[in-house]
Amino acid sequence: MTSSLLSIRNLTLNSPTRTIVQSLNVTLDAGEVMAVMGPSGTGKSMLSRAIAGFLPNEIQMEGSIRLSDVEVGHLPLLLRKPQQRPGVIFQDALQALNPLASVEAQLALTLTSSRTKLKRSEQQQVLDLLQQLGFDNPQQTLKKYPSQLSGGQRQRICIAIALLNSTHLIIADEPTSALDPITEQEILKLFRGNVRQRNLAGVLITHDLSSAMQCDKLLVISDGQMVALGTPEEVMQNEHAFCQTMKQLMN
Repeated sequence: MTSSLLSIRNLTLNSPTRTIVQSLNVTLDAGEVMAVMGPSGTGKSMLSRAIAGFLPNEIQMEGSIRLSDVEVGHLPLLLRKPQQRPGVIFQDALQALNPLASVEAQLALTLTSSRTKLKRSEQQQVLDLLQQLGFDNPQQTLKKYPSQLSGGQRQRICIAIALLNSTHLIIADEPTSALDPITEQEILKLFRGNVRQRNLAGVLITHDLSSAMQCDKLLVISDGQMVALGTPEEVMQNEHAFCQTMKQLMN
């Protein structure tokens, strides 16, 4: 029996003034994408930051977070081994990318951590990935800077960076909130498809119900508590008020 790629046990996150997340238990296996939903301010993004390893200093963590069966919960991002550092796709791709570095430089740094130019073998790997992510002219894309790309193209580059990180887990924190609906669905389809195809695990923080319904699991957090976890169809049967509101929106 293989262990889960992500295993969270009795996770509690406390700020100086309140409990943000309390006694959370969840597992995620290879090929699974889990959406995380809930009212604003209920701890969704703080949960993603705990998994990724960059909690603010004032947040105290209790419990366990294991990635590929390695305990990482109390390790900040830079102290983790590369394979225990989740790829993260942020809400604002323009801020996430370096405006002064070309696409090639940023992808090369992801692959090598020290070079801003791709070797021939590396370039072919990157070109194939960019083509898979919907770039019609990947070679030309490598020469561009973030400001020369559309919002959807920038998020595709962020997905490419996450996939090149050699990680087993990718976290997408509201990755499409600034995009138009058509581009939003394209980006989310790419995210889910690549996680499943590469046998990774994915966490999608979202307010978009239609996107959450296409994931394998749906976690609902309200007031810091897990109120529902299961397939989207199972969560819709939960009696909690937020779940019932989601169910009404689907009808």
